[in-house]
Amino acid sequence: MKKMYNDLVDLLPDLISSFTNHTLFDVLEEDDLISFVPITDAAVGQEMVDQTNTVLAAFFEVDPAEEQCYEASAYNHKEDNPVLFWKDYLGCFYDFELVEEFLDDKAFAGTSFGTYRVVKIAFINEVNQRIKKRRLNGVRLEYKVKATPLDSNKHWNRTYDKDF
Repeated sequence: MKKMYNDLVDLLPDLISSFTNHTLFDVLEEDDLISFVPITDAAVGQEMVDQTNTVLAAFFEVDPAEEQCYEASAYNHKEDNPVLFWKDYLGCFYDFELVEEFLDDKAFAGTSFGTYRVVKIAFINEVNQRIKKRRLNGVRLEYKVKATPLDSNKHWNRTYDKDF
């Protein structure tokens, strides 16, 4: 099975759906690559900030016009960036390792940004433990993923290649 290269912006609709519906994020497979880098396009970055603020405002039941987790220019910050929130969220579902050969921009060295490889997919019990213990980019969530009957089958299909 060919492994995929994914950009966080392309995964955002699936991430938002998973977060909003409290479901397992099951789009990535082992050995897939995902890019977590600051967004350079201002329009795309602003859209990501707006969508992230809307999702978090709905989760915390606050008015997004009054309270925002991320300021408008957060998409190019090195620390308070929605990219890092979604990276931390995905880190509850997967174990990642940094792929050094994709570290083109030396400005990302020593930061949480870069291209990562999925090395392990967590099952639902482990996902819920990780979410309970973690702060996602400084945000503590009282959040639990709801199990569905197909979770174990999907986990098996995404974890093990079936080429015999």
